[in-house]
Amino acid sequence: MFRPGSAVIAAFVVSLLTVTCAAQGVSNNRGTSCSILVKVVFENEGAAGQSIRVKLTTEAGVPVADQFTDEEGRVTFRVTFPDQFRVEVSGTPIVGTTTVTFRVEDQDKSKTIFVKVKPKVEEMAATSRPASPNITSAADLRVPSDARKVFHKGMVAWEQHDYAKAAEQFEKAVAIYPEYDTAFNNLGVMYTQMNQVEKARAAFERSVALNDKNADADRNLARILLRDGNNRRAAELLKKSLVVEPLNPITLTLLCVADIQAGDNDGALQSARKVHQLPHEGYSLVHYIAGQAYEHKGELQNAYVEYQTYLQETPAGPEAQQVRAALAHLTPSNEPKSQ
Repeated sequence: MFRPGSAVIAAFVVSLLTVTCAAQGVSNNRGTSCSILVKVVFENEGAAGQSIRVKLTTEAGVPVADQFTDEEGRVTFRVTFPDQFRVEVSGTPIVGTTTVTFRVEDQDKSKTIFVKVKPKVEEMAATSRPASPNITSAADLRVPSDARKVFHKGMVAWEQHDYAKAAEQFEKAVAIYPEYDTAFNNLGVMYTQMNQVEKARAAFERSVALNDKNADADRNLARILLRDGNNRRAAELLKKSLVVEPLNPITLTLLCVADIQAGDNDGALQSARKVHQLPHEGYSLVHYIAGQAYEHKGELQNAYVEYQTYLQETPAGPEAQQVRAALAHLTPSNEPKSQ
């Protein structure tokens, strides 16, 4: 029986190891490059300040980036594909959630988005309250300003591809504030960029231990576990990540990989279908995996359709050679008859 090449899947897992630096504001899609400055202000135009969560998604709800405002109420994202986007602003210092939608075109290089919010009367007392369970750890809201400043220096270094300097800044951030789960996650990503896998693993493990709702850290640790063949724990972490971000195509694709490697064909097919229903440029691997799952189940016509879908979406994709080899194992009778 023809099975997914381990080298192909390993390459895919490694290729996704660096796309979820928490609060980095970067997508793995390609096409354009636009800097998005979001300014959160009160109705009197005054800056809303730090510790306000700003979540960037596509209009379809696919997560793109997530971070907290600085002292001036600002966050900066970078998107690399044109689309309709939405920012959702929430947090203990403000009332409710405020949403603003905007569009990025191919030619756009920068945009500034102003989001007006209402302050809570009890704003000063609110910092002692626990964070909402689907936002972040209470510890993250208590990050001291000096640790946050160092963290932002690390983000600047990361955007300049100076991974060693970024790692140094994130190390300083966690030294100042040892419960800084987001900084530990980003430190793990920098170690991954420098091919220091064991240091990356330790940083991700620490981030996961500090915050059981850090979807990025769950996903990043799962990638290392997938490469190690620990599919069971990887799947557990990915499912936990999906509780926070149920429509994240990266997580769903990785879960698809974990399931097929563990022999769970039905689970792999379920994840593949969810990815296919989302904008999923760059994730056509799920069609290859779905084809393999159908082959394992003896549903060869369905396998044929999945392989053909892969080639239609990415005829020159990294798995194209393996997909064509898989098709060669099928007979013409497996091709669905036209209606």
